[in-house]
Amino acid sequence: MLQTEEGGRHEPQSPNAVRRSTLIRLAGLCGLALSGEALASLASDTPEKSKPGLLAPDQLALTAVLAELIIPKTDTPGALAVGAHYTISHLLKVCAPAAQQQQFVAGLERIDAVARAKGGKRFVSLAPARQVELLHALDEGKAPFNGEDKNFFMRLKSYTAFAYYTSEVGATRELVYLPIPGGFKGNVPLKKVGRNYAL
Repeated sequence: MLQTEEGGRHEPQSPNAVRRSTLIRLAGLCGLALSGEALASLASDTPEKSKPGLLAPDQLALTAVLAELIIPKTDTPGALAVGAHYTISHLLKVCAPAAQQQQFVAGLERIDAVARAKGGKRFVSLAPARQVELLHALDEGKAPFNGEDKNFFMRLKSYTAFAYYTSEVGATRELVYLPIPGGFKGNVPLKKVGRNYAL
């Protein structure tokens, strides 16, 4: 047993717990962007355990549906497959100020409230076509939504894009990295390119 400065006692951490904690802190110090899957694996003993983050389970489920509608599965996995909702929840918890956290949660609640008012069901339970219809209205800030709702959706799209494109799938399968687009040609006759200018 170890004694804290306040006089309390706590059990020593296992080597694995210490390693996870160290890796998360190191990633934060280096400004490393981790995908939802990576954050989940670092933060829990087993994949089945709850993932760390700001959002409650219902809010996390709604964020997952919204993220997948923003970046759906095509010939590459969508936002849901890369755990974008976990990344968003984690980033909100560790990076966003309290006011921004409250605004995000309020935005989710607003979407569910509109869904219930229009269809009697939570957004996640609506038919896909109805979900898309509501998101089009939300994206344009049209009734039953307003300008504040539109701003929330813009933030959600930004968070989703960040979470997706910093994941392994987003960075390597959706995007293609070409260090030298078009290839490198180191020996080209000057008459083919004309005059060269110093940039």
